[in-house]
Parts: sequence; C-alpha cells; structure tokens
Amino acid sequence: MSVRIVVHKGSYHDSAFLMRLSRELKTLDGVEDAVVVMGTAMNLTLLASAGFAPGELAGAGPLDLVVALKGDKDATLDAAEAQLAKLMLGDAGAPAGERGAPHYASISAAAAAHPAAGLVSVAVPGAYAGWVAGRALDAGRHVFLFSNNVPLAEELSLKTRARELGLLVMGPDCGTAWIAGCGLGFANRVRRGRVGLVGASGTGMQEIACLLHASGAGLSQGIGTGSRDLSAEVDGAMSQFGLELLAADAETEVLVLVAKPPAAAVAERLHGVMAGLGKPVVVRYLGRAGTGQRDGIVYTGSLDEAACEALAQLGGKVPEELDPSCVPLDEVDQLLAGEPALSGRLVGLFGGGSLTTEAKLILEGAGLEVDEPEQPLAEDGPVDGKGHLVVDTGEDFYTVGKPHPMVDQTVRCSLIRKVAADPSVGVVLLDLVLGDGAHLDPAPELAAALAAGRAQRGDKPLTAIASVTGTDLDPQDAGRQADLLRRAGVLVKPSAAQAAKLAAALLKGGLS
Repeated sequence: MSVRIVVHKGSYHDSAFLMRLSRELKTLDGVEDAVVVMGTAMNLTLLASAGFAPGELAGAGPLDLVVALKGDKDATLDAAEAQLAKLMLGDAGAPAGERGAPHYASISAAAAAHPAAGLVSVAVPGAYAGWVAGRALDAGRHVFLFSNNVPLAEELSLKTRARELGLLVMGPDCGTAWIAGCGLGFANRVRRGRVGLVGASGTGMQEIACLLHASGAGLSQGIGTGSRDLSAEVDGAMSQFGLELLAADAETEVLVLVAKPPAAAVAERLHGVMAGLGKPVVVRYLGRAGTGQRDGIVYTGSLDEAACEALAQLGGKVPEELDPSCVPLDEVDQLLAGEPALSGRLVGLFGGGSLTTEAKLILEGAGLEVDEPEQPLAEDGPVDGKGHLVVDTGEDFYTVGKPHPMVDQTVRCSLIRKVAADPSVGVVLLDLVLGDGAHLDPAPELAAALAAGRAQRGDKPLTAIASVTGTDLDPQDAGRQADLLRRAGVLVKPSAAQAAKLAAALLKGGLS
C-alpha cells in the first residue's frame, strides 16, 4: 500500500468544500482512504493516530490544506493528486483568482463593490471567524456564521453589537438558513410562503421546511441562530431578534421556533416575548414532550406536529399522510400479516442529530426502552448492547477528521452493513437528509449497504424503515430517492417521527 501526505500552504477552505473533496477522491479506483482537512492541531493528531507519519505533518498550520491519501500504488496517488488539482480549480478550469467573480482584500472593499448585498457568509477558522464577522457588522451587513469553534465570549460580543445595529448574526456553528428565498449552508430547495422559521437546529429546520413544502406551503424566511443561542449565557439573543423581525414582516403570518432544549430561564423569558408578538407562534423543543397551548403559543411534541400546527394556523388542510396523530391501522396490520409483532431489536442509524432525538422520544413514548450509545459502535463484529439503540452517526466521534454522513456515507454504510447482518436485529431505522451541500445520490449507497448486510443473515427477516427529508426541487429529487429505497425493500415515510411511529407500532404489535 502507498501512503502520501500533501500540504498546500495558505490554502483555506470551509468544511463543506473539504467534505466534498474527500468524498470525490474516495471514489477513485484504488484509493483506500482520502482525508482532506485543514491543519488544525486536532486534525493533525487524528491523522497521526490514523497511521499517517507525524513527521510529514510537521509545519502544517490551521490555514494550510492537508491531504492524506492511501492507495494500492503510487500511480493511484498520482492520479488522486491530479484529480484534486482539477477539483480545486473548479469546473471553469481556471484558478479561483482568474475566474469571473472578483476577489477583494477586505470585507469593506467587497461591501463597497456590492452595496446591494445585505449579508456576509463567514466560513473561516474559528480563531479568526469572530474578527471577520465583526468587520461584516462594521459594513452594516447581516452575518451567516458557518464557522464553529468560536469562543463564547466572542459570540456574546458579536450578538450584543448586532442587536444594537439591528443586524442578525446567524451562528456561530449555523449550518442552515433561508434568506430572501436563498438557502444558505445545508438547505433544501423550498418554495416561498407565509411561515417564518427560527431555529437552533439545522436538520430540525430542514424537516419542518420540507414538510411545509410537501403540504403546499412555504417559508417567508428561515433564520438560523447557532447551536448555543438558547443557552443561559447567550440568553436567546438571536432567537428573540429573529422572531421579532418575522413578527414585523408583512409576508410572514405564522412563526415557528425549533431548537434543542433551552435553559429553563431562557425558555420562560422567550415565552413572554412570543406571547407579545401579535402573530401565531408554534414551538418545537427537541427531545421534549409537547405541552399544548399556553398564552396562545403552541408547544408541540414533534417536528411533524410543528409543521402541521403551522399549516392549521394558516388555515390550510393537513395532508392525511402527514397527520401526526397515528400510523394507519391498515398499514400496520398488512405489514404484520397476522404476526403479533416484529421480532428482534431495533437499531436506528441517523445522519441528523435532531432526527435522532425525535425518533428516540417517540420510541420511548411508545413504551420501548432505547439507548443512545455514548461511544462509537465498532464497524465490525456484533452490535453492541442487547436492547434497542439509536445512533447519531453525525456525532463528533464518527466525524472528527471525516466528512459528515450527510455528505459522505462511508462510515454510516459500514454500520448499516454490520447492523443488517446481525441476526439479533429485526428493524433498522434510517433517515435520509437531502438538499444543497448534501450527498448528490445517497439512496443507492444505503440500498447497497442493506443488501450486503441482508445477504449475510440468511432467511432471518429484517424490516428497514426510512424517512426522507427533502423536496422535489432538491438536486437529489426526494421522490426519486424514496422510490429507490422502496425498490430495495425499504418502508419510506415523510418524516423521522412518522418512521419511528411505524417502527414502534410494528414492534408493539399494533397501535396503542
């Protein structure tokens, strides 16, 4: 085997671009592994622990691009390097500085050249991201702050200053937003409409946006806040400001807030703010049971319920297939085919952290005991533990030094093969999140992984259930992805909650 490390000095790229590069290089014949990362201390340590010589990494810094390759021979790695060069040049075939879009030496110069541009997207190393975002605020622009690892003190400073200027700082660690009809980060292509969405959960926002789109509704705006916004320290600064902006927006009729559970004091303060906005507000705090209506605000028990409540507030009809109240009795009876219940364990392998949380809550609500491992599952051997499991394959211990499963499914597919081959497992629960930035054709890989696992378990039956988060406008085409999964024998549902409810009903032998 041949191993090679190449360092491109002073060549910074954001994580989404690097994930795409890694994925493309791994598809080349003879390439066993390809890791394309920035030379941060953590990434260099991980590369060394993965068997790449530490000496060859010496001198690489956080602004340097590090390419680590393993292949069957030197010629394979030569071809991989040549392909990398083409990918970095872009499809125009010319260096970035020579392509049509001009490059500017500063945020202020770019802002002066584009006075109509109202937003700056920031994706630089966390150590520098706060400074760059501050210059965008100086220029009077809203900020989409994709970067993570920004110190908490900088986040507080940025958001305090932004509020004083009447500007948004969406982030840090903000992966999804829709502003003026344009998706930012990992976003699905959805129609414009009358629902305003504020979220500290990327896949949670995507799920609601796609359910609204499938029901004929759409978004006026989708404002991301970053994962720490509802912490006690940040106190919901951008969540509150985003809600206030949407309440004042003539095109927005219903507001939806989706987030991981906030600090208790923040939740209560925001409740008072939302009660005074003068427009219907729907809230989904992930992992918590719904508590119904209080002071006109509806606290829902799933992302499905949030989307359906928003539709109801608009005066629209909730489509039967999205009705969160139950799984159709006739479908469960037909699938059970006279059996009292499905046998075996359930293992959920998710790419979206918010969807993992939703599925676990619903399974537990149906009376199933479900664990979420705090350590990574081994990619070979029997499945850890004895009970039902849900696994977020986007957790840091799966993705450090590797692309996220929404972009590259290598790790998740390896786990799917392992789980599907294990005769103790009777149900596999999956999600599939589409959209710009995500894997361009993920369903065939999931289907192949399931088939490979099933081939090793003999005649013992395995039920696979998947949700598809996406739209007909997405580059992957949600309908096509769903059809490919169905052809592979997968039961497909429009949301993670619906998929989990079906799985629970089949394991319990009916509906409670």
